[in-house]
Amino acid sequence: MYIVNTYKRLFEASIRYMNRSKTQILIEWLVIFWVAYFLCFVELLDFNPNYLQQNGEQNESATRPLLAEIGLKRYGEIPLWNHYMQTGFPQAGDLLGHFWSPIATIPVWIWGGIVGMKISVFLSFMLAGFGQWYLAQTMGIKGIFRLWAALMFMLSGGLALLWHLGWYELLVGMAWFPWVFASFWQALHKKTISSLIWTAICLGMVLTTGGGYYPIYLLVCAIIILGVAIGFASAQQKKQMFKRSFWIALLGLGLIAVYVFPLYQGFQLITREVGPDLEQFGSQPVHYALINYLVSAGEWFHATILGTSGGWNWFYIGPLSLGSLIFLPFALRRWRPRSGLWAMTILFCALILWHANRYTPVKYIYDWLPFLYNLRFPNRLLILAASPLLILSGASLQTAFYLLRKKLRTIRITITTQKKTFIVSGGWVAILLAFALLFTSFRNVYATNQSFAMPPSAQLEPKAYTALRWLKTYDPSLYYTSVGTFAIFWSWTSVAYDLEMPVYNFVYSQRLKTQDQQNSPEAPFSAQPKYTFWRTDEPLPKDATLLREFDGINLWYFPDALPFAFWVPTETLQTSAKITKNDVQAAEVIYDGPNRVLVSGSPPGENQQLVVLVSNYPGWKLNIDGQPAELIPVNDYLGAKAGPGTHIYTFIFAPVAYFLGLAVSIFTIILMIFLFIREKVFSKKDQDKIQPEDSPALSNSPSPNP
Repeated sequence: MYIVNTYKRLFEASIRYMNRSKTQILIEWLVIFWVAYFLCFVELLDFNPNYLQQNGEQNESATRPLLAEIGLKRYGEIPLWNHYMQTGFPQAGDLLGHFWSPIATIPVWIWGGIVGMKISVFLSFMLAGFGQWYLAQTMGIKGIFRLWAALMFMLSGGLALLWHLGWYELLVGMAWFPWVFASFWQALHKKTISSLIWTAICLGMVLTTGGGYYPIYLLVCAIIILGVAIGFASAQQKKQMFKRSFWIALLGLGLIAVYVFPLYQGFQLITREVGPDLEQFGSQPVHYALINYLVSAGEWFHATILGTSGGWNWFYIGPLSLGSLIFLPFALRRWRPRSGLWAMTILFCALILWHANRYTPVKYIYDWLPFLYNLRFPNRLLILAASPLLILSGASLQTAFYLLRKKLRTIRITITTQKKTFIVSGGWVAILLAFALLFTSFRNVYATNQSFAMPPSAQLEPKAYTALRWLKTYDPSLYYTSVGTFAIFWSWTSVAYDLEMPVYNFVYSQRLKTQDQQNSPEAPFSAQPKYTFWRTDEPLPKDATLLREFDGINLWYFPDALPFAFWVPTETLQTSAKITKNDVQAAEVIYDGPNRVLVSGSPPGENQQLVVLVSNYPGWKLNIDGQPAELIPVNDYLGAKAGPGTHIYTFIFAPVAYFLGLAVSIFTIILMIFLFIREKVFSKKDQDKIQPEDSPALSNSPSPNP
């Protein structure tokens, strides 16, 4: 009896003080880590570079991590240019690029492209859990309810959906939204510079992941959080909150200038392959949208009922997450302070309404601001809305628990055995019920979403490795290759990048506008693939020679394709006739790392123009034998005036926007470090002034408020 009562008292004490206990916090963090580990370790933590999940767009998403590996590990350079997509594409200026996200790039730098990408996904799931824990802590949720809210977001169906579909950069960015919500709320209510710096860092972690629409998501969420904070603030506090918001935005933009400055240039020169989504497929009425959080049937993923668009419907977080909201009115009335909970309530409602943008009232906003129709996939907002929703659920459950425990505390339950009689408090029953309810909910969501997010991995396309390696041995020169005809072989893209082979037909939702001119009927010439892999059941290509078959895939050679780099007489370019392979002479050309193209040799005669079939873009420069020379593009491809004799022509991609952004980012980092140290030093001096050595706070005398 004594032992039972002792454990009971210790358990109740831990519930009462767990929010203040460092040990309890450490235990919660360890639980988050281990749940993330067991969620991912089979499919992501195998450290096998030949295996990757193949159930979504994992292969095409792996191309950018592989590009980072090629630049950092193989050549020791930051990749500013992508040699392997179409006829070249600016990596600095890629809206979908995530090179400057440390969570994406540091694992790649250490373990390589494929393994690094998988480690990055594991870290993102784990960080999503820690970020939601941080948000719950900021909003005043305690103990097991705080831990439950963190685990539920980490295991949420929306995050599972992103990785199931292979939307890697979206997952890496989404994990940081709870961090932004929590840090921004804290920064608005504090006076420290360090809170501004921390919020700016969290903003940067979202924005550098290439999340597409994430900047707009962040802007709307920040306005809502700021608006609620101002609504509960005094006049003086309102003024301070506006100032602090301005400095957060300024520090955040300065921190990611190395990413943003090239993007600004790219907006003028890069076009998206997809148009506006006038129908807003994926949008549902609010009451239907909420059902997505409750359905775990496999058929729901492609369901076309209740207003869904027939695909990508998986947002399961379990019935407890929504059912607990019946206690939300009690939480809003009793919570102290209430402003944070109201902020999460309004944020959740706004995100759900935004998802329902095909319907009033948000439809009026879209009609008023038509550019919003360019934001596709409104169902992704359900992933983001799960974060404030689970905060509301955790607060509601915590409130219900305290009310129940207060009611049951006076009740005594007597348990009699043959030897002893036990008396158990009703409060103990409330604790057991809370643990049982939360654990059952966690176990259900974990089992359901793990099987959805982590289906078995498969070996990277063996046929692609066999075919592309054979081709690279057969023809070791530089050329463009197409993998697939009308439909690209997506599973081959990561293999081609790994082997450093350019893929001409790799178009991933965006391209350079100059390609329209390059491929127009009036163009004197255009880059074309020298080799193409077609399925054996497809129509035979014209003017091509069959080289070999690889288990249902034919390799075709196009003898009329222009060389990758060639000399052509200047007068030939001045005619209106199409330039053919017979009009030019091939030049020796190689990629010298991710940012350079080297051409060597001597022209066959006088008045010759050198042409390299790499798209011209602001930032390309030319050195001839190490000396700066004039770049002369032809049909928006790189080019140079050929001088007599043998020379080395080095085309270098070094955009000014990148270096200017890099300088601003470095300056911002230095400024942040200086401000942080300065604040800590001066705060320490202020403490020394307030509390001298003989003050009671530092003496051995007992404190009046233990």
